[in-house]
Amino acid sequence: MHIPKTLRIGIAAFSVLFACLALPAGAPASGVAHYRNPVFAKDFPDPMVLRVTRNQYYAYGTSTPWELGYFPILHSRDLVHWKYVGDIFKIPPKWTTGDLWAPDVIKRGRTYYAYYVGLKTSTHCVAVATAPRPTGPFKQRRVLGCGDAGGQGYIDPSVFIDANGKAYLYVSVDSPQHDISVFHLTSDLMHVSGPRIPLFGITQTWEHGQNFSTVEGPYLIRHNKQYYLFYSGNDWNGSYAMGYAIGASPTGPFTKCTCNPVLNGDSKVHGPGGGSVVTGPDGKLWMVYHGWPGKEGYSNGGIRNMRIDPLDWHAGNEVTIPVTP
Repeated sequence: MHIPKTLRIGIAAFSVLFACLALPAGAPASGVAHYRNPVFAKDFPDPMVLRVTRNQYYAYGTSTPWELGYFPILHSRDLVHWKYVGDIFKIPPKWTTGDLWAPDVIKRGRTYYAYYVGLKTSTHCVAVATAPRPTGPFKQRRVLGCGDAGGQGYIDPSVFIDANGKAYLYVSVDSPQHDISVFHLTSDLMHVSGPRIPLFGITQTWEHGQNFSTVEGPYLIRHNKQYYLFYSGNDWNGSYAMGYAIGASPTGPFTKCTCNPVLNGDSKVHGPGGGSVVTGPDGKLWMVYHGWPGKEGYSNGGIRNMRIDPLDWHAGNEVTIPVTP
């Protein structure tokens, strides 16, 4: 994303224990080592975590000034303690002029695929690179798309592979107005197949910010034969938050929850968003996201650091998001 950057679901539900600051020191964290947010204190926007094994995790984030290259890579054995281990690229790919945002990395077979955003002239595009290891080296392969007659500029890519092996690429469209769309991907995961399928735009009040409005950062998971599409909305530099929509298939149609937003900031952490979901060492699902610990905006000296909180699924139709001080 940008850089200068109880609830009713239906079939099943989950609860997110949204510890905006932290669990109290020494508090248990659902099988994951005791933790205190943020789990990574440096600037790390749009975090995406890839689980390689039960105790091997890699996080990928939007490019920041502190790293040596482009798209920092962190490593952890428990989702709590993180170490910087490299970058997706040492130098920027030749096709792009900047705005290297929001990477998403998946593994199929022995290959790691990194999907990311870059600026080509004045249009954002989504491209893919591949590597034999989660830390690279990654090799740029091709640009997947920049726009079509219905919308220009693709950002915040996320790939979902269903149980039947079919793959889908989710993006947010820049203009004329932000919407979240999906493409079918070919079996090699490096080409889109067929036209872009728009899923939804800016339709709920919370998605409108004072200075900027958006729906972006899509991330799909499957639970009990339903598909939950998490996304961020409002102003990335202000009252950013997260909601979700639910559908019967990866291509929808999706219906937004009237409970949105389900991930909100408070007086001590602002603008949580850019989230992704990963299975922890405890076998449970965790939301990984960023938030401003102080004033929003890089112009105010702010940073967006990485945080984690558990998603707990329950039988029934409700999900709550209690804030743990």
